[in-house]
Amino acid sequence: MTNIELYIDCFPDYKFYGIEVEHNKYFGEVVKDSNDTKIFINTLQPEWQQLHTIVHESAHADFDVFGDDKRHSMKTLLAEKQAEYVANHFQIEKPPTLKQSSH
Repeated sequence: MTNIELYIDCFPDYKFYGIEVEHNKYFGEVVKDSNDTKIFINTLQPEWQQLHTIVHESAHADFDVFGDDKRHSMKTLLAEKQAEYVANHFQIEKPPTLKQSSH
């Protein structure tokens, strides 16, 4: 089982979908409707970013904090800040890169 699958298993109430979006700033999003909650994860991002996104988007759903259609509205900014606070609690970060010696 991969790390991504292990994380997804922590949130059995949500349906996860891997999608490929070639924009380097698109990580994922959550869509909640009357039937269920769908979380989309950009599989073109590195694994550590996908793990962070799983937690971030799940936080939106868990705490019912969603923005609106306006990217910079107070409601959206607050929802993003709250979800990011939860995701950062788990300290899923980019692994350090090793410097290559020049011999």
